[in-house]
Amino acid sequence: KRGDTDVIAFSVQEKIVPEYISGIKKRLAALYSESQLLNKKPDAFNVIPVGGGTDLYVQKQEVMVGSQADYLSDNLALKGIRQEGDQCVIGASSTVTELLESKLIRNIFPHFHKHMKLVSSTPIRNMATVGGNLVNASPIGDLTIFFLALDARITLSGISGKREVALKDFYKAYKSLDMQANEIVEKISFAIPDDHTLFNFEKVSKRTNLDIASVNSAIKITVIDNTITEAVISAGGVGPVPLLLKKASAFLIDKVLNENNVLYACFLAEEEISPISDTRGSEMYKKLLLRQLIKAHFITLFDTIIAQNLIVAND
Repeated sequence: KRGDTDVIAFSVQEKIVPEYISGIKKRLAALYSESQLLNKKPDAFNVIPVGGGTDLYVQKQEVMVGSQADYLSDNLALKGIRQEGDQCVIGASSTVTELLESKLIRNIFPHFHKHMKLVSSTPIRNMATVGGNLVNASPIGDLTIFFLALDARITLSGISGKREVALKDFYKAYKSLDMQANEIVEKISFAIPDDHTLFNFEKVSKRTNLDIASVNSAIKITVIDNTITEAVISAGGVGPVPLLLKKASAFLIDKVLNENNVLYACFLAEEEISPISDTRGSEMYKKLLLRQLIKAHFITLFDTIIAQNLIVAND
């Protein structure tokens, strides 16, 4: 019945498809020609460094479709987890799974697997990189909060050479970094804790697994003869950037390890945060969560009378 009639023209004529389909070939050809012209412009493709892309391709899908990606995860020079003197050095393109499989990381953090079970899913952990998590600049980035408590430093590499920045100084404002457009994160490093130093990571989210945090927190603490000689507490979800709780941390140094000092540190922590109410919880709820997570650090790390008293205080 169609004979030699063009299939599209015939379909429109017989009302099989809408009339506007009749011009589809010309419109497609025009789109192709336009894309070819764009591609010839020097700035047509913005080369964007990509770690694992697990968040970037979700958040900026339209930008990434029209951009050329430089997949840093393919760069072997940015891989590896190693010890250099008293430092643990992690290549920025190392994935969360590679951290989990690292003997060095497991030796430093015996409960690392438990901590990372709270972070995303296996497919995401297989792709997500350390550098990507840090550069994402999320106020609740789990690895960011983890490494903040370790006083970590990052090495940036760009056309002007390399420079080192303390992670606590890397975040200037919401999604704003101390990082130039031509720079990438090359590695992250931190001092390996000694035998007197303990570490813990806590996270609360609406779902136990496969969810982003409402509030998360980490602590590195050194106790000698029941006196706290060093304390670094970090927290996420309680401000526009990942936070190092400077007042609470400083207060604990040279204090006796007891419940009163822990509770006062919780009070100081609440004073230095500025959470907002959103889908993950109200402002007051997040303040309560942080207070409870700081208590949880001490309950988890110190199986003594202090833990028992803090549990009572929670009740």
